[in-house]
Amino acid sequence: MNHHDVEQELQHLEYVFAHISATDTVPPLSYWRNRLDSLRKKPIVPPQRVRISRLEEALGVLEVTSPGKAEAKPPAPVARTATRARR
Repeated sequence: MNHHDVEQELQHLEYVFAHISATDTVPPLSYWRNRLDSLRKKPIVPPQRVRISRLEEALGVLEVTSPGKAEAKPPAPVARTATRARR
């Protein structure tokens, strides 16, 4: 993928992310996450890295507010066993 392809992909993702919502996304958010992840692996210039970071932030917000996302549950408490102090 050359720099023109990367630029086109970034422009497309910026457009899409400006128009999708967490409640109505086809394809699913995981599809967009994979496309972003694949861009990260390409040789890109610093301004493109900044744009990708912004897109990742926007996608992260969508992922957190997605209605299909399971409610975050606190971790289960760790079972504690009584121990005796050794003398």
